[in-house]
Order: sequence, then C-alpha cells, then structure tokens
Amino acid sequence: MTDKALIITGGEIDFSYQKSEDCRMVIAVDNGLAAAHRMGIRPDVIIGDFDTVSPNLLHIYENQSDIEIIKLKPEKDDTDTEAAVCFAAKKGIKEIDILGATGSRFDHAYANMFLLKRAMEQNIMIYLYTGLSKIYLVHGKREYCREDFFGTYISFLQFDGSALGVTLEGFKYNVSDFDFDTKKTYRLGVSNEPMKERASIVIQQGYMLAVESLEDKDK
Repeated sequence: MTDKALIITGGEIDFSYQKSEDCRMVIAVDNGLAAAHRMGIRPDVIIGDFDTVSPNLLHIYENQSDIEIIKLKPEKDDTDTEAAVCFAAKKGIKEIDILGATGSRFDHAYANMFLLKRAMEQNIMIYLYTGLSKIYLVHGKREYCREDFFGTYISFLQFDGSALGVTLEGFKYNVSDFDFDTKKTYRLGVSNEPMKERASIVIQQGYMLAVESLEDKDK
C-alpha cells in the first residue's frame, strides 16, 4: 500500500471522483465532511474549526472511537486545508488527492495553489480535482503517457516566478529551452494537447502549474 491520502474540503466537489484502493487515509476538512458523507466515504480524521459543518452531522462521527477529531482555533495563521496537509505529512503521506480545494472563495482557491509548492518542497505530491480539471505542480522533469491523461487538454503556467529552460516534447505545441516569464510569455502555455503516446516536460529552473482539463461538460 502506498503512502497516499484523500483530503475532502469545503469547496466545489467532484462527486464523480473514485477513491483509489491504495488510499491509506481520508481526512475530512470542516464542511468537507458533508461531501464525504454524501459520497459514502468514511473519514479517518475530521479536522477544522467547524464553523461551517452541521453540528448534527459532526455528532454522528464524534461518537465513533476509531475516527480522530481535531478541532482548530478559528484565529490561526494556516487554513483548515493547510492544517490537513500538515497532518498528513506528519503521518508520512507522500501523495495527496484533494477534493473541494476550489470554489466560490477565490482567496481560498488561490492560497491552495501554494500548498502544492509547500508540499513538493517536502517531497509530497498533491493533486487537486475540480470536476473538469486535475491540477498539480511540475518541477524538474515529468513524463506522460497519453492514455493516462485526465482530459483532452493540458496547460502549463509558470508559478511563483518565471519558469526557465522549459522543453516540451510530444505535445501539439512544443518548445525547446524556452523561458516562460511573468511579463511576456506567461500565457503561451495555455491549452496544449498530447499528440504522441509519450510526452514530457523538463524545467531547468522554477515551477509550472499543470492543469489537465476535460472539455466543458456544457458543450
């Protein structure tokens, strides 16, 4: 079994998500408990300041001795989701899927993007699932198999500064030793597509946000 966890937090939930069999831990964050309950996913840990979760729903799980309840203070430096990631890291988790990391609160969604970098610096890989997209960070080199793609499109956007010396191979739009800076070329990585069975990205310096996307369901 791999050191993998699922975190369900309180944003927009991809209810089509299927929890993998190698998931070792499920953490429900505040009102993410409602989504977990609806999906029939039983959490191992419930964490948050509990300002949004239904007290009646929380009470159902409070009486189950094998579920750990962690109540946070409302006044704190980190978000509830960040606290959940830190908890998972202390338990030795190396890969995390997060549901509900985006939604109507743009400030929370934006802050969650930086969780990807903080986790990667601790050798933890985080994947955010939004329903139409799978979002994660790339640093160094990453290889792809076209049949494993989440959707049709993939965008690579420099993150927290420029991404220098970028090489893309096997995509519709390839580059070689190209600099994605924050002034002129920041938009050029949007809506690429894998064209070969194998594709890869190499980044000599910096980070890129990868967004694998399905075609809009309304089209």
